[in-house]
Amino acid sequence: MSGDEIAIRVNNLSKCYKIFNQPHDRLKHSVYPRLQKFTGLPVKQYFREFWALRDVTFEVRKGETVGIVGRNGSGKSTLLQMICGTLAPTSGEVETNGRIAALLELGSGFNPEFTGRENVFMNGAILGLSQEEIESRFDDIATFADIGQFIEQPVKTYSSGMFVRLAFAVNVMSQPEIMVVDEALAVGDMNFQAKCMTALKRIQENGATILFVSHDIGSVKSLCSRAVYLEKGEVMGVGPAPEVSERYIRMMREELNKEHSTTARRTVTLPEAVPRLPSELAPTPEFVLKASEAFGQRVAQFRYGSSGARIEFAELLDSTDQPVVSAEFNQRVKVKIYFTVSIETNLSVNYYIQDNKKNLILGAWLSAAGESLLHCSSGTRYIVTYTTSLPLQEGHYSIQLQLTRPVVKGESAEFLDVVDDAIVFNVQRRSVGRIWSKVYLPNSVEIAQRV
Repeated sequence: MSGDEIAIRVNNLSKCYKIFNQPHDRLKHSVYPRLQKFTGLPVKQYFREFWALRDVTFEVRKGETVGIVGRNGSGKSTLLQMICGTLAPTSGEVETNGRIAALLELGSGFNPEFTGRENVFMNGAILGLSQEEIESRFDDIATFADIGQFIEQPVKTYSSGMFVRLAFAVNVMSQPEIMVVDEALAVGDMNFQAKCMTALKRIQENGATILFVSHDIGSVKSLCSRAVYLEKGEVMGVGPAPEVSERYIRMMREELNKEHSTTARRTVTLPEAVPRLPSELAPTPEFVLKASEAFGQRVAQFRYGSSGARIEFAELLDSTDQPVVSAEFNQRVKVKIYFTVSIETNLSVNYYIQDNKKNLILGAWLSAAGESLLHCSSGTRYIVTYTTSLPLQEGHYSIQLQLTRPVVKGESAEFLDVVDDAIVFNVQRRSVGRIWSKVYLPNSVEIAQRV
C-alpha cells in the first residue's frame, strides 16, 4: 500500500518502563552502573522492566475507522499517546499523515487557570487553526459543549463531564484529518454520548480517519471497519471489527469460566431449577437427538466453553418443520437446539440473532421465555425449541447458541458451550416496502389536527 493511502503506520512499536521497588533504587541506578563499569565490575540492574507495548505493528488507511480493544492495562492508552506524539517509544516507529485531534484523557491540553473560552482558542491554535477560524467556529463549539455560562469560568471549576464536553467539542469542530478518541467519552451522560456518536459518524462521512478506543464493544462493531486487539502489550489480532471484537469477548468469557471453575463452584449456590417430570415435557412421539459431524466440523473453530454440556446440532425451521435458509420478513420460525449434558447441573439454553457486524438484535433464554432453569443429570439429552418471528431488515444474519450455568442470577454465568454462527440465514425484503431500522415492530398511531 502506498504511503499516500496511509494515515497511521505503526511499525514494531515498543514501550518499556523501568520499575523501581524502592525510591533509593532509582538513585543507585543513576550512579552505581557507571562506577561498576568504570571499575570493571559486573553491572547490576536496580529495576524491573515492564513492557507496556512490545512489537506492535499495524496500518490505518486514510478515511478508515479502526477500534482498539483490550482489557485495562493492555497498552491501549500508551499506544495512542505514542501515536499522538505525547509519549516517546522505547523502540519502533510511528508515522502519521494529517492533522491529528486527540481526546486522550480528561482535560488533557487544558490550562486549569484559563476560562473555557481561553482554552478553546489555545487548543484551536495547537490544532493548527487560525484566530479567524476559531472565532468563526466558536459559537458551534459552545453549542456542542452545552455548558452554558461556564464557558467564561476557569476550567478548574468544571466537573469531569464539562471537561470532556468542551474538549470533544473543540476536537470535532477543528475538522481534523485524524481523530483519536480514548475512553474519555465514557464520563459523558446519555445525551452527550449520543451526540458524540453522531458527530463521529459525520466525521467519518467527511473522510476523516478515526482511531477509537472503547470498552463498549457494540460501539466498536457499529462504528469501526477494522479493530486491533491488544493483550498485555502485544497484538493478538488485527482484522474486521466484528471478528476481532468477538475474539476479545471469547477471551473474557473463557477467563470468567476459569475463575468460576476454581472458586464459584465451591462458594456460590446456583439458582434453583425445577426438575421436569415426564408429564411436563413436550410430547414427542419419537425422541430423535440429531447430531451432525458436518455441523461439528463447521462450528469447531467458532465454539468455546468450559464443557459439561455440548450442542450437537441446531436448525432453523418454518411452521411445517422445513429448514429455513431465506426467510420472509416477519416469518414465524423455530430455533431448534439439540444438546447433551455430561454433568449434574442447572443450566439455561440461549440463542441470539446477530447482524453481519455481530451486534445482538434478538434473542431469548429460558427465564426470558417464562421457564425455569433445566435441572440436568449426567447423560441426559435435550431438545429445546424456541418459536419466534423475524421482523428484521433485509440482509444476512447468524445465530449464536449458548449453554450457560448462572453464577449470580441475572448478572453473570459460566459458559459451558458457546457456538458462534451455528445457523446462518438471510431475511428477504418486506413485500410492501423495505424497512429502515434493523427491527420493525407494529405501532399504533394517533393524529390530532386543529384548523
